Amino acid sequence: MENLLMRELIQHHKIVIYLVLIGICLVPTVYALGLSPLELNIQVEKGKETEVVQNIQVSNPSENPIHIVGSVSGSVAQFITLDPQEFDLPAGPGLKSPDPRPYQYVTVTFKIPREVPETKYTGEILFTQQPVAGGMIGTAAQLGVAVRLTIGTMAAAEFPVYVNAMLAILILSLIISIIFYKRGKE
Repeated sequence: MENLLMRELIQHHKIVIYLVLIGICLVPTVYALGLSPLELNIQVEKGKETEVVQNIQVSNPSENPIHIVGSVSGSVAQFITLDPQEFDLPAGPGLKSPDPRPYQYVTVTFKIPREVPETKYTGEILFTQQPVAGGMIGTAAQLGVAVRLTIGTMAAAEFPVYVNAMLAILILSLIISIIFYKRGKE
């Protein structure tokens, strides 16, 4: 009975060690792709044929060359073309290096026809990183840029939580200062 428990414990430790080693090997691969910006919010007029062009910078900080394939998902995909859709990036300076990273700009073109059935379209521009032949063994990693397309309506203002908190603090401090000012006059 005691031997069986000891064998199971050793087996569980082996599994944990293997998972940690796999994670250590894959972390540089997953973070070896940089994107900027991480989201695109596009607003256009309804009833008007419109073309909007944006750029996304794709960079490679890893010490290995990579091959990138771009694609678009979601309801917004019908309006988007990517140029280039597929490209290679040379090896970068390393994940911890402050040196410049090789990059490529991808031109994202939105072509919105005059008549569209909806007013909001969402999706993601996905960039899949694949190892280049002759490079290190790696796995494919995928990062995306969130895309929101609003047609014909004003976008609602969205403020980060800290801006709302700062505004609340300012209003509260203003109210308190008015109260103390009035008490001082009495």
